[in-house]
Amino acid sequence: MAYSTILLELLDDPQNDPRIEYGRRLAERFAAELVGIHVSPPPFIPVGFGEGAVYVGPEIFEAQREANRLVRERVEAAFRRLCDPARMAVRDVYEEGDPGTVIAEAARGADLTVVAQEGGGGMDALAPQPIHHIILSAGGPVLMLPRSGLGEFIGKRAVVAWKGSRESARAVKDALPFLVDAEAVTVVAAGEDAAASLDTITALLKRHGAPVTAKQIEPGSGAGATLLDAAAAERADLLVMGAYGHSRLREIVLGGATREVLRGARIPVLLSC
Repeated sequence: MAYSTILLELLDDPQNDPRIEYGRRLAERFAAELVGIHVSPPPFIPVGFGEGAVYVGPEIFEAQREANRLVRERVEAAFRRLCDPARMAVRDVYEEGDPGTVIAEAARGADLTVVAQEGGGGMDALAPQPIHHIILSAGGPVLMLPRSGLGEFIGKRAVVAWKGSRESARAVKDALPFLVDAEAVTVVAAGEDAAASLDTITALLKRHGAPVTAKQIEPGSGAGATLLDAAAAERADLLVMGAYGHSRLREIVLGGATREVLRGARIPVLLSC
Protein backbone atom coordinates (compact mmCIF):
# COMPACT_ATOMS: atom_id res chain seq x y z
CA MET A 1 0.00 0.00 0.00
CA ALA A 2 1.13 3.55 -0.73
CA TYR A 3 -0.34 7.01 -0.72
CA SER A 4 -0.57 7.93 -4.40
CA THR A 5 -2.97 10.86 -3.96
CA ILE A 6 -2.93 13.21 -0.98
CA LEU A 7 -5.79 15.66 -0.47
CA LEU A 8 -4.86 18.78 1.50
CA GLU A 9 -7.36 21.17 3.11
CA LEU A 10 -6.51 24.80 2.36
CA LEU A 11 -7.63 27.48 4.80
CA ASP A 12 -7.13 31.21 5.10
CA ASP A 13 -5.41 31.17 8.49
CA PRO A 14 -1.88 31.72 9.87
CA GLN A 15 -1.10 27.97 9.75
CA ASN A 16 -1.97 27.57 6.07
CA ASP A 17 1.61 27.96 4.81
CA PRO A 18 3.07 25.42 7.29
CA ARG A 19 0.32 22.93 6.40
CA ILE A 20 1.02 23.36 2.70
CA GLU A 21 4.73 22.79 3.36
CA TYR A 22 3.86 19.60 5.22
CA GLY A 23 1.56 18.45 2.46
CA ARG A 24 4.26 19.13 -0.10
CA ARG A 25 6.88 17.17 1.86
CA LEU A 26 4.49 14.25 2.31
CA ALA A 27 3.70 14.18 -1.41
CA GLU A 28 7.40 14.22 -2.26
CA ARG A 29 8.12 11.52 0.32
CA PHE A 30 5.50 9.15 -1.09
CA ALA A 31 5.83 10.29 -4.73
CA ALA A 32 2.15 11.22 -4.60
CA GLU A 33 -0.01 13.76 -6.35
CA LEU A 34 -0.90 16.63 -4.02
CA VAL A 35 -4.42 18.02 -4.42
CA GLY A 36 -5.19 21.23 -2.56
CA ILE A 37 -8.85 21.91 -1.85
CA HIS A 38 -10.49 25.09 -0.57
CA VAL A 39 -14.23 25.30 0.04
CA SER A 40 -15.97 28.66 0.27
CA PRO A 41 -19.21 28.87 2.26
CA PRO A 42 -22.20 29.87 0.15
CA PRO A 43 -23.71 33.32 0.72
CA PHE A 44 -26.37 33.36 3.42
CA ILE A 45 -29.16 35.65 4.54
CA PRO A 46 -28.47 37.10 7.99
CA VAL A 47 -31.17 36.19 10.46
CA GLY A 48 -33.01 39.18 11.88
CA PHE A 49 -36.21 40.18 13.53
CA GLY A 50 -38.59 43.09 13.18
CA GLU A 51 -38.36 45.74 10.53
CA GLY A 52 -34.66 45.09 9.89
CA ALA A 53 -35.48 41.65 8.47
CA VAL A 54 -38.01 42.83 5.90
CA TYR A 55 -35.56 43.35 3.04
CA VAL A 56 -32.16 41.90 2.22
CA GLY A 57 -30.61 43.55 -0.79
CA PRO A 58 -28.34 41.87 -3.35
CA GLU A 59 -25.40 43.82 -1.97
CA ILE A 60 -25.33 41.43 1.02
CA PHE A 61 -24.71 38.47 -1.28
CA GLU A 62 -22.23 40.38 -3.42
CA ALA A 63 -20.22 41.41 -0.37
CA GLN A 64 -19.99 37.79 0.76
CA ARG A 65 -18.99 36.58 -2.69
CA GLU A 66 -16.34 39.29 -2.91
CA ALA A 67 -14.97 38.27 0.49
CA ASN A 68 -14.86 34.63 -0.66
CA ARG A 69 -13.07 35.65 -3.85
CA LEU A 70 -10.37 37.49 -1.91
CA VAL A 71 -9.88 34.53 0.42
CA ARG A 72 -9.60 32.17 -2.53
CA GLU A 73 -6.99 34.40 -4.16
CA ARG A 74 -4.87 34.40 -1.01
CA VAL A 75 -5.14 30.64 -0.57
CA GLU A 76 -4.46 29.96 -4.24
CA ALA A 77 -1.41 32.24 -4.25
CA ALA A 78 0.05 30.47 -1.19
CA PHE A 79 -0.51 27.00 -2.64
CA ARG A 80 1.04 27.84 -6.00
CA ARG A 81 3.96 29.66 -4.37
CA LEU A 82 4.86 26.66 -2.20
CA CYS A 83 4.12 23.79 -4.61
CA ASP A 84 6.06 23.79 -7.87
CA PRO A 85 4.27 21.80 -10.61
CA ALA A 86 7.62 21.43 -12.36
CA ARG A 87 8.88 19.32 -9.44
CA MET A 88 5.81 17.33 -8.47
CA ALA A 89 2.29 16.34 -9.48
CA VAL A 90 0.05 19.03 -8.05
CA ARG A 91 -3.36 20.55 -8.65
CA ASP A 92 -5.84 22.66 -6.72
CA VAL A 93 -9.62 22.63 -6.48
CA TYR A 94 -11.94 25.45 -5.38
CA GLU A 95 -15.60 24.84 -4.64
CA GLU A 96 -18.52 26.44 -2.86
CA GLY A 97 -20.60 24.56 -0.32
CA ASP A 98 -20.43 22.93 3.09
CA PRO A 99 -16.71 22.27 3.78
CA GLY A 100 -17.26 18.99 5.61
CA THR A 101 -19.44 17.54 2.88
CA VAL A 102 -17.37 18.76 -0.07
CA ILE A 103 -14.01 17.70 1.39
CA ALA A 104 -15.36 14.30 2.47
CA GLU A 105 -16.64 13.65 -1.06
CA ALA A 106 -13.27 14.66 -2.54
CA ALA A 107 -11.47 12.48 0.04
CA ARG A 108 -13.06 9.36 -1.39
CA GLY A 109 -10.84 9.80 -4.42
CA ALA A 110 -7.65 10.20 -2.35
CA ASP A 111 -5.48 7.78 -0.39
CA LEU A 112 -4.83 10.22 2.47
CA THR A 113 -6.62 13.40 3.51
CA VAL A 114 -4.74 16.07 5.46
CA VAL A 115 -6.84 18.52 7.48
CA ALA A 116 -6.39 21.24 10.08
CA GLN A 117 -7.04 20.80 13.77
CA GLU A 118 -10.34 22.23 14.92
CA GLY A 119 -10.44 25.73 16.35
CA GLY A 120 -9.01 26.22 19.81
CA GLY A 121 -10.73 28.87 21.93
CA GLY A 122 -12.47 32.19 21.52
CA MET A 123 -14.22 32.84 18.22
CA ASP A 124 -12.42 29.89 16.56
CA ALA A 125 -14.33 27.48 18.79
CA LEU A 126 -17.63 28.90 17.51
CA ALA A 127 -16.79 28.36 13.82
CA PRO A 128 -18.07 25.26 11.97
CA GLN A 129 -15.79 22.25 12.52
CA PRO A 130 -15.91 20.05 9.42
CA ILE A 131 -13.23 17.66 10.66
CA HIS A 132 -15.73 15.33 12.37
CA HIS A 133 -17.78 14.84 9.21
CA ILE A 134 -14.63 14.39 7.12
CA ILE A 135 -13.28 11.64 9.38
CA LEU A 136 -16.61 9.80 9.39
CA SER A 137 -17.29 10.13 5.67
CA ALA A 138 -13.90 10.18 3.91
CA GLY A 139 -13.74 6.42 3.42
CA GLY A 140 -10.03 6.43 4.25
CA PRO A 141 -7.39 7.78 6.64
CA VAL A 142 -7.44 11.40 7.76
CA LEU A 143 -4.26 13.03 9.04
CA MET A 144 -4.92 15.96 11.36
CA LEU A 145 -2.13 18.51 11.67
CA PRO A 146 -1.97 20.47 14.94
CA ARG A 147 -2.33 24.23 15.09
CA SER A 148 1.30 24.70 16.09
CA GLY A 149 4.49 22.83 16.82
CA LEU A 150 4.90 20.97 13.55
CA GLY A 151 8.30 19.32 13.37
CA GLU A 152 10.40 18.43 10.37
CA PHE A 153 9.10 14.89 9.98
CA ILE A 154 5.96 12.86 10.54
CA GLY A 155 6.27 9.29 11.76
CA LYS A 156 9.87 8.85 12.92
CA ARG A 157 8.47 7.80 16.28
CA ALA A 158 4.87 6.63 16.05
CA VAL A 159 2.47 5.55 18.77
CA VAL A 160 -0.46 3.32 17.78
CA ALA A 161 -3.52 3.26 20.04
CA TRP A 162 -4.76 -0.34 20.12
CA LYS A 163 -8.03 -1.61 21.60
CA GLY A 164 -8.70 -4.64 19.43
CA SER A 165 -11.59 -2.93 17.64
CA ARG A 166 -12.42 -2.70 13.96
CA GLU A 167 -11.60 1.02 14.01
CA SER A 168 -8.14 0.55 15.51
CA ALA A 169 -7.35 -2.30 13.09
CA ARG A 170 -8.41 -0.09 10.18
CA ALA A 171 -6.20 2.73 11.44
CA VAL A 172 -3.13 0.48 11.67
CA LYS A 173 -3.58 -0.74 8.11
CA ASP A 174 -4.26 2.77 6.81
CA ALA A 175 -1.10 4.04 8.52
CA LEU A 176 1.24 1.33 7.14
CA PRO A 177 3.11 3.68 4.76
CA PHE A 178 4.13 5.72 7.81
CA LEU A 179 4.72 2.79 10.15
CA VAL A 180 6.98 0.73 7.90
CA ASP A 181 9.12 3.85 7.33
CA ALA A 182 9.38 4.75 11.03
CA GLU A 183 12.39 4.45 13.30
CA ALA A 184 10.25 3.24 16.20
CA VAL A 185 6.60 2.17 16.50
CA THR A 186 5.04 1.61 19.92
CA VAL A 187 1.62 -0.06 20.10
CA VAL A 188 -0.08 0.89 23.35
CA ALA A 189 -3.13 -0.78 24.85
CA ALA A 190 -4.94 0.65 27.86
CA GLY A 191 -6.12 -2.13 30.14
CA GLU A 192 -6.10 -5.92 30.02
CA ASP A 193 -8.95 -6.35 27.54
CA ALA A 194 -7.21 -4.23 24.90
CA ALA A 195 -3.84 -5.82 25.64
CA ALA A 196 -5.21 -9.33 25.03
CA SER A 197 -4.78 -8.93 21.27
CA LEU A 198 -1.50 -6.99 21.27
CA ASP A 199 0.42 -10.00 19.92
CA THR A 200 -1.87 -10.16 16.89
CA ILE A 201 -1.30 -6.59 15.78
CA THR A 202 2.41 -6.51 16.57
CA ALA A 203 2.88 -9.70 14.52
CA LEU A 204 1.11 -8.07 11.56
CA LEU A 205 3.35 -4.98 11.80
CA LYS A 206 6.50 -7.09 12.08
CA ARG A 207 5.55 -8.99 8.92
CA HIS A 208 5.42 -5.62 7.16
CA GLY A 209 8.87 -4.75 8.49
CA ALA A 210 7.84 -2.11 11.01
CA PRO A 211 10.16 -1.69 14.04
CA VAL A 212 7.41 -2.38 16.57
CA THR A 213 7.22 -2.86 20.31
CA ALA A 214 4.11 -3.31 22.45
CA LYS A 215 3.19 -1.81 25.78
CA GLN A 216 0.23 -2.14 28.12
CA ILE A 217 -0.62 1.11 29.89
CA GLU A 218 -2.97 1.91 32.72
CA PRO A 219 -6.26 3.55 31.73
CA GLY A 220 -6.56 7.10 32.98
CA SER A 221 -9.55 9.24 33.83
CA GLY A 222 -9.90 10.23 30.18
CA ALA A 223 -9.09 7.90 27.28
CA GLY A 224 -7.95 10.72 25.02
CA ALA A 225 -5.69 12.24 27.64
CA THR A 226 -4.22 8.79 28.34
CA LEU A 227 -3.30 8.39 24.66
CA LEU A 228 -1.78 11.85 24.43
CA ASP A 229 0.25 11.20 27.58
CA ALA A 230 1.47 7.90 26.14
CA ALA A 231 2.52 9.63 22.91
CA ALA A 232 4.38 12.29 24.89
CA ALA A 233 6.15 9.64 26.98
CA GLU A 234 7.42 7.98 23.79
CA ARG A 235 8.40 11.36 22.28
CA ALA A 236 6.18 10.47 19.35
CA ASP A 237 5.66 12.69 16.32
CA LEU A 238 2.61 10.71 15.12
CA LEU A 239 -0.37 9.17 16.89
CA VAL A 240 -2.42 6.54 15.04
CA MET A 241 -5.89 5.70 16.33
CA GLY A 242 -9.32 4.46 15.40
CA ALA A 243 -11.95 7.17 15.52
CA TYR A 244 -15.39 7.19 17.14
CA GLY A 245 -15.54 3.93 19.02
CA HIS A 246 -18.93 5.17 20.25
CA SER A 247 -21.56 6.89 18.14
CA ARG A 248 -20.69 10.37 16.95
CA LEU A 249 -23.65 11.80 18.88
CA ARG A 250 -22.42 10.27 22.11
CA GLU A 251 -18.88 11.55 21.42
CA ILE A 252 -20.14 15.09 20.85
CA VAL A 253 -22.57 15.20 23.76
CA LEU A 254 -20.67 13.22 26.37
CA GLY A 255 -17.14 13.49 25.05
CA GLY A 256 -14.84 10.65 24.10
CA ALA A 257 -11.27 9.73 23.15
CA THR A 258 -11.62 10.99 19.59
CA ARG A 259 -12.94 14.37 20.63
CA GLU A 260 -10.32 14.76 23.38
CA VAL A 261 -7.51 13.98 20.97
CA LEU A 262 -8.84 16.21 18.19
CA ARG A 263 -8.93 19.14 20.61
CA GLY A 264 -5.80 18.50 22.62
CA ALA A 265 -3.23 16.95 20.28
CA ARG A 266 0.06 18.75 19.76
CA ILE A 267 1.35 16.23 17.24
CA PRO A 268 -0.13 14.94 13.97
CA VAL A 269 -2.84 12.30 14.42
CA LEU A 270 -3.89 9.76 11.80
CA LEU A 271 -7.49 8.64 12.29
CA SER A 272 -9.63 5.99 10.61
CA CYS A 273 -13.08 4.64 11.32
